[in-house]
Amino acid sequence: MYPITLNIENRKCVIIGGGKIGYFKAGPLLEAGAEVTVVSPEICTGFQLLEKEGKIRVLLKEVEEADYEDAFLIIVATNSTEVNERVYENASQSQLVNVISNHELGNFHIPATLNRGMLTISVSTNGASPTLAKKIRNDLGKVYDESYEEYLEFLFEARMIIKNGSFSKEEKSKLLKDSIEDIYKYSLKERYRFLARLLPVEAEENISLG
Repeated sequence: MYPITLNIENRKCVIIGGGKIGYFKAGPLLEAGAEVTVVSPEICTGFQLLEKEGKIRVLLKEVEEADYEDAFLIIVATNSTEVNERVYENASQSQLVNVISNHELGNFHIPATLNRGMLTISVSTNGASPTLAKKIRNDLGKVYDESYEEYLEFLFEARMIIKNGSFSKEEKSKLLKDSIEDIYKYSLKERYRFLARLLPVEAEENISLG
């Protein structure tokens, strides 16, 4: 397997199966900006609420090839082995397909993922033990806590200023290394001071040290 981070904004993603398992997969797709369609004769309460809010499209029917032939990504979450296999076999080689109940089918796995703003940590066991993957993710969550959300925002802002600034290549490299020192992770005041170092003198006056 080859790990990647996928941009699915405004891409059509189809979830086949209206139960809770499919529902849990819908949240991350929506957060990533995907256009989500659910195909199933029945849907759970969670899907009903998402449809009512206009966040997903629902087709209350048995799945047909036409329902997913133009999908960029397909998640198969039914309890029917026959349906799961048929969808996978009918999908084109250019489509991304995940069959939740059988990791040997499909061409990608969904890792256990930890999100802290711009920070994304994904853990995969290639289907060997999703339970272990979730445990490792939860353990990492204790190390990389919510404080990393604001810290990553600082690092992003600093990187943009350094990248677009009139620094030499050596200066840029040194500043980027300096920005990830622990002092900036724990001190908001030190972050402001670091950003002030990067800006012209007239711009420094607009930065408050709090």
